[in-house]
Amino acid sequence: MSVVTIAALIGLSTAGCGPRELTPVRRGEVVYRTNCASCHNRDPNLPGWMGPPIAGSSRALIEDRVLHLSYPPGYVPKRNTHKMRALPWLNGHIDDLTAYLDQAARHSS
Repeated sequence: MSVVTIAALIGLSTAGCGPRELTPVRRGEVVYRTNCASCHNRDPNLPGWMGPPIAGSSRALIEDRVLHLSYPPGYVPKRNTHKMRALPWLNGHIDDLTAYLDQAARHSS
């Protein structure tokens, strides 16, 4: 192959490969997979080995559990364990996590 052909192929293969737009859902997926999936399940619609399915959880529930290890008023927990630990470093990512879990609930199999 000539240098021009190789350069053209490289140009075609990288066309449209600019930086991915990180939407709230994509950021939330990264947060979930990094911090939650090991206990809850890679698929938030399914129960994990330690945590319940959490797809579709309300923002209030996510914030209360993740940051404060509490529940919103009137909420009845799905499990009666106390193994979860607070994840204060996720304080700025609650909306992203909520967006991802909402989308996961709408696209469950």
